[in-house]
Amino acid sequence: MFCKIYAWDVVNEVLNEDGSGNKLRDSLFSKTLGTGFIEEAFRTAHAADPKAKLYINDYGIEGKNRKSDALYELVKGWKAKGVPIHGVGIQAHFKEGNVPKTLQENLKRFSDLELDVAITELQVRYLMPGSDDKIANQAQDYSHAFSACEKVDRCVGVTVWGFTDKYSFFFDTGYGEQQLWTKDFKPKPAVEAVRKVLK
Repeated sequence: MFCKIYAWDVVNEVLNEDGSGNKLRDSLFSKTLGTGFIEEAFRTAHAADPKAKLYINDYGIEGKNRKSDALYELVKGWKAKGVPIHGVGIQAHFKEGNVPKTLQENLKRFSDLELDVAITELQVRYLMPGSDDKIANQAQDYSHAFSACEKVDRCVGVTVWGFTDKYSFFFDTGYGEQQLWTKDFKPKPAVEAVRKVLK
C-alpha cells in the first residue's frame, strides 16, 4: 500500500538572514545560478509529481520584515514566470511574547498571490525557569498563531514542532518548555487555548 504525498517542501531555508544582497544565502548554487536553481528545483519536482503542491519554507519570515519582503518579491517573480510554486511555509519558532503583530497580514499577502500558506514548525519557548505568567503568555501566543491562520482563506494548516517538553529541541541557551504538553505528558493551558480557536 502506498501513501500519496499531497505536498512537498521543495526548497528550505535559502534566504539571507536579513533578506539583503541577492536575497539568498551564499552557496555553490546561489553563487553560480542565482535564483535559477530554485526555479529549476520547482520545475523538476513538478515534473516528478505533477499533482503535488510544492512549497518553499523558511524561518524569520513570520511577520512583515525585510526577509519576508525579499521572499514575497521572489515568489511574486516566480509566479509571473510560471514557476510551479504553490505554497509558502512559515516556520514560526517564537519566543514567548514575540509573535509578530503582522503575522496574519503577512500570511494574507502570500495568500493574495494565489498561494497556499502554512505555519510549519510552530513552537513558543520561554526563558527558564517557567512561571504562571510565562505559561499563560505561551498559551496566548499559540492561540494567536492558530487564529491568524484560521482568518486567512488560503492558510491550509498549522503544524507544531513536537508535542512534549520531554523531547524538546533548544534553540537558545536558557530557553525551553516550548511544547503544548509537559515533560510528563500533561496538557498545558496552550492546549485549551488552541482547542478554543479550532472550535
